[in-house]
This record gives sequence, C-alpha cells and structure tokens, in this order.
Amino acid sequence: MSCNSPSGAHPPTTHQVIRKLALQEGAAALKALANAAGLEDQFERRAAIDAIGRHPHGRELRSIILRALRDPSEYVVRTACEVVAQWDLQEAHELVVALLANPSKATRQTAIRTLGTIWVDADFPTVFRIYNDASENEIRREAAWVLRQRAQSAHWRTLFDAFQVDELARHRQWACELAEKFSVPDILPVLSQLSSDVDGHVRKAAWRAIQTLSSR
Repeated sequence: MSCNSPSGAHPPTTHQVIRKLALQEGAAALKALANAAGLEDQFERRAAIDAIGRHPHGRELRSIILRALRDPSEYVVRTACEVVAQWDLQEAHELVVALLANPSKATRQTAIRTLGTIWVDADFPTVFRIYNDASENEIRREAAWVLRQRAQSAHWRTLFDAFQVDELARHRQWACELAEKFSVPDILPVLSQLSSDVDGHVRKAAWRAIQTLSSR
C-alpha cells in the first residue's frame, strides 16, 4: 500500500492512503481495503473498517465487518459497531449482543447504542436488565436511552415503573412521556405525584400527560 509523492514531499501515511480508498470506486479499492483490515497495526485496521463503512460499495465486505466485531482490539470492535449501526446490519445482531458482556465499558456502551439500531423485541429483557443492574452511570443511561427509543406497548409499563422513581430527572421525564403515549387513566395518581417533582421538566411533562389522558 504505497503512493508516489513529489520530490522532497513526505509520502502519505498508511492512514491517509486508507482514508482515500473510501472514495475510490472499483474492485481494486475494495481489495486494498480488505487487505488493510488485516494489517497488524490496530489503528490501521480501525481506519480500514471505518473506510469500508463509508465506501459506496462497502457492503460487499460485510463479512470483514462481522469479523471485526471479534477483533482483539477494542478500537476496531467499536468502529465495526458504528458501521453496523450505519448500515443497519441485522446479521450482526448476535455478535453485538455478545459484546454486552465485554470487559470494556466503552465497548459495552457502543454495543448498547448499536443494538438500538438493529433492535428486535427479544432484546428488551437483556437491555432492561443492564439498565437495572449496571454499576456505571454511563452504561445505565445508554441502556435507558435505547429502551426509551424502542418502547412498545408490551413493555411500556415496566419502563414507566422503573423510570418514574429513577434518580435522574431525565428518566422521570421520560416516564411521563411514556404515560402520555401509552397509558390509561388509572395511572393518573402517579402522574399527579410527578407533577410535584423537584425538577421543572418533569413537572411540565407530568402535567402535559395528565391533560392528555384526562381529555381521552
């Protein structure tokens, strides 16, 4: 992977060459990217995975993206997750689920975010358990965000019950929004309590939900 340069000029780095390949059409560019994804240097592999994700025909190398989800480098794995999310690559689902148990907090957080894109209904218990049990606030918040985005009628009450007593005001606000979207009037007493919340955004969301439900 080399490139000629004018006399006296520094030759382009491998990273620069890889980034340029993302903009080049043709089988030769894809082959070069596939080769780069197997380089020894983890940061060059990461650059190759990123370039494959941005290449117009990068999906032809989706097997390399799937392989990268098992890479020994966390940097490569997280970049592969980002490509999976960008492509909505459903065939990566089980590999991404496996990353929820990764020792790296950053990788788990990225995996949760990616799962929110390639979500299936069966993911709810797994992500809800992470929200309940994770010791790191960043992980809990990521899980909560995905759960909020993927809330369905079958699970909204479970989320509401958890969010409405959460220490984070944003989650209590989400509880009110869920109630407004999915609820029946019998939840009004809980919303009445939330309308006196210490946080103004929660109070506003609770009152809006109360008004919506009362008008149904």
